[in-house]
Amino acid sequence: MSLLRRVALGFPVSSWSHQRPWCVDSLTEPGARRYFVEWNPDSSVYGEDFDGAPKDADLVLLSGPQRHYHPIRIAQFALHRFGIWCTARDPAARTDFLAQADWLRDHQRREGLPGLYVFDFPWSKYGAPAGWTSAMAQGEAISVLLRAHRIEPNAGYAGAAMRASQPFTAGIDRGGVVWESADDIFFEEIANRHAPHVLNGCIFALWGLWELWKVNPEPWMQARIERCVATLRAWLPRFDTGWWSLYSLLRSASGRPHLATLKYHQFHIAQMRVLAKMFDEPRFAAVADRWTDYARERGSRSRLVRTTLRSLPERLSGRDTVLGGAHT
Repeated sequence: MSLLRRVALGFPVSSWSHQRPWCVDSLTEPGARRYFVEWNPDSSVYGEDFDGAPKDADLVLLSGPQRHYHPIRIAQFALHRFGIWCTARDPAARTDFLAQADWLRDHQRREGLPGLYVFDFPWSKYGAPAGWTSAMAQGEAISVLLRAHRIEPNAGYAGAAMRASQPFTAGIDRGGVVWESADDIFFEEIANRHAPHVLNGCIFALWGLWELWKVNPEPWMQARIERCVATLRAWLPRFDTGWWSLYSLLRSASGRPHLATLKYHQFHIAQMRVLAKMFDEPRFAAVADRWTDYARERGSRSRLVRTTLRSLPERLSGRDTVLGGAHT
């Protein structure tokens, strides 16, 4: 993504009123109903560039100039198309959904810790060489595979969903996707030793494991879920600047915090709304209310613009990346 596009994402001044749609349909029937949030499929500053994106011969989404298979984007495209199929029974949406589900079923790593999705390209900002893994990919894939199992119950999706849960059993140091301390655990979107603690990625991962636990209640899943929710409760002040939310706990070389773009700030609000319902936790609803107020306040908007502009020198010099000195 170009720097100009990233700046536009930082403060799309014509679209401050944007809100991320969310729903709790799947709380009553986990892994079968519409997903908890929706993605914009277009190429706007809030979009995911699904519309017009290339696909391979099997209709699987490809990403970037190199046309990579990106497990997170494949899963999100699947969930987007599943939502359309749920509401409109569009056969093309069903075909797209199952094509992505097939890829997620068939491209799990089998050796070592089973069920992992491996990214064959680097993510330099987070110090992740090719071969990195992600709790977010695991969780969103589980959500896709559970829904595919409801459509095609004899196609191996249920077993693939269970395999995709296995990386949640292990810490990053053992090849898993969980950052662990004595008291806390965090499901890492970029599961490497730098552990940037990306908020939205942890929550997407949590949702997938929660849906699987609801249909297959294994004690280890419940324990992991409860510890992660407790960590989120305790850590939410770390993601709150007092006027905006943080995307991750990574800081630039000079210590500048990693602010969420407006797009991801609205994702955070939607995720807090869902978590409040999912775990009957008023604290998450209170955070969603506070972050909603931030997005409405002119002072917070102005500060976001000023802070984003001041961050440009570090962005241009790469000092907002792990290689350039960024740290958690």
